[in-house]
Amino acid sequence: MNTTTSAQNASRPGTLRIFTARRIHTMDESLPLATAVGVIDDRIVAVGDMASMTPWREGRDVVVDERLKDRILLPGFVDNHVHPFLGGLMTPTEIIAPEAWRMEGGRIAPAANSPERYRELLTERLAARTDKTDWFISFGYQPSEHGRWTRAELDVLCPDRPVVLWHRSFHESYLNSVAIDKLGITEALVNGHPQIDFASGHFFETGNKVMMARLLPYLLRPDWYHRGLNITAGLMHQGGITTAGDMLFGSADPEFELAALAACIEQPQRPLRIVNILEARGFSNRAVGRKVTGPPDECPPFAEGLKAIEVMRTRGSRRVVFSKAIKLYADGAMFSQLMQMNPPGYIDGHHGEWLMAPPVLAKGVEVFWDAGYQIHVHVNGDAGMDSVLAALSSAQERKPRFDHRFMMHHVGFHTNAQSLRMAALGAHASVNPYFIHALADGYAKLGLGQERADQIVRAGSLVRNGLRVSLHSDFMMAPMEPLMLAWCAATRTTKSGRQVAPSERLTLEQALRGITIDAAFGLNMDHEIGSIVAGKKADFTILEDDPFELGVERLKDVRVAGTVFEGEVHLLPVPLASTLAAGAESVPAGLPFQMPTRAPSRPSLRTRRSRYRPAPNTCCGPDGDPCVFLRQLSGWMQEPGFLHSTEPPKRH
Repeated sequence: MNTTTSAQNASRPGTLRIFTARRIHTMDESLPLATAVGVIDDRIVAVGDMASMTPWREGRDVVVDERLKDRILLPGFVDNHVHPFLGGLMTPTEIIAPEAWRMEGGRIAPAANSPERYRELLTERLAARTDKTDWFISFGYQPSEHGRWTRAELDVLCPDRPVVLWHRSFHESYLNSVAIDKLGITEALVNGHPQIDFASGHFFETGNKVMMARLLPYLLRPDWYHRGLNITAGLMHQGGITTAGDMLFGSADPEFELAALAACIEQPQRPLRIVNILEARGFSNRAVGRKVTGPPDECPPFAEGLKAIEVMRTRGSRRVVFSKAIKLYADGAMFSQLMQMNPPGYIDGHHGEWLMAPPVLAKGVEVFWDAGYQIHVHVNGDAGMDSVLAALSSAQERKPRFDHRFMMHHVGFHTNAQSLRMAALGAHASVNPYFIHALADGYAKLGLGQERADQIVRAGSLVRNGLRVSLHSDFMMAPMEPLMLAWCAATRTTKSGRQVAPSERLTLEQALRGITIDAAFGLNMDHEIGSIVAGKKADFTILEDDPFELGVERLKDVRVAGTVFEGEVHLLPVPLASTLAAGAESVPAGLPFQMPTRAPSRPSLRTRRSRYRPAPNTCCGPDGDPCVFLRQLSGWMQEPGFLHSTEPPKRH
């Protein structure tokens, strides 16, 4: 119910809209709880109760908005590390993966964690798409879970339509004969490529480039890619996200990416802003006509990249914002065990990989540090962390800076000694707590051993040493569900149901800070968003349940009812809990999950088979890291003649 009053002889500017709620958790220590918040235009002007709004009511038109009076408000959630470009490519596919995924419109794509279940879902999705001349592309295939689906098996199931199964790692694909023919890929063209098994239709790592060169024009068409961006934005809304950091903007094609964001995000009814953090290597190499990616020890012309980035930063808008910040890399991916590890290293003796050799990383830090930029670095292993800390230490010694907000991203495994050094140098962390849930069980057996595997993502140590710790999804590495990520960080529960390294758990308050005020801090935007405080943007997440009542064990069950973006209410049709909520996977596709009226007990996960696939002893294993995949793809896209258009298939 909205109540409107007009003060006599109104003279003060702006209509005051007062939102009432059952409870408002402001995430501001000086005023943690409230029941009313006053908004003029897109800004908060007052927080407290109805009585505290009185001074602001005088001389203004007032609207008392009671639509949220029975709900809970938190600051708008912030995911400061996502990849909209990858979402644009992948979300329109048929997602059949080992884990459940939230889909367009709130439906849940159920998990396929056995060969029988995968065949059942694949057959069902194929039958639903009746146009056999069009592409059928599915993302999420994982042979260790789903059984053998090579060219031969696909030809039996689908002899008359083009089919692509995209591996969950992003780095591999399996095609049937119709798809191979449609793309014009011949055995002569493949010419014995070491990472293409033509007979089985398997394209992996650099071999995947041959397939992507011909399929990408189809995926980049506006009716596919824009649909994917719109789906991605919808998933953010379903997760309660009002601000997301694109942690690799410009990796592929800055002009294409910006135009697509303008078309899909900069729209009147879109309750979301994207903060672009620019990919320094790509901009630097592109500035001098060099391939966007190169070997880890090839130093890009960072000074030239700085000039190009300065120009790009002037092109922001209301919903598409450019931060004075850049992205660099240290070591390889966590999911593929290519992070650089100090002794004792890996159990099987393999070694990690550098994405930027330490001297290259140090040079990038030097150039952008001296220019006053915030620096974000992808780092996963403790040896990788040593290289980042060395670069930061050198920069601080040469040119001391305060409140520089140097951010370590992912932070798969590091030591307590490194936490101390990070704090001493003024660094902070944006971690991916989904690693704990997804990887700790498998890595205890293969790769790291139980001691180190149980201690991945040491968020508790970071907080105890005074760092601000935020939580991110690295979408599409994990679902964009901040409350689920908070549950992972606060409970440290693995897929088998173990709770590992309890001293590294975050408290409920700390976990919620990690998706609100501390996540905003990581984007250098905590002066604008992240808490419900007078003067900030009126961004709120609307919850059906109070996380402080349900507690850490049921954070994943808390239902998101919508958002308020810059003072405008955007409710979801049905409140949604996370894909890890009790009972979520049992919901039929097409129906959103609703919380049961009675508190459910957590189902045992101990009988589930491990989905971990150990990294091979070569450098070409499945990476499973969207940051690395996008770097690889962007490098291919810059090569002359990379994109090969085929006859356009019919559109969806």
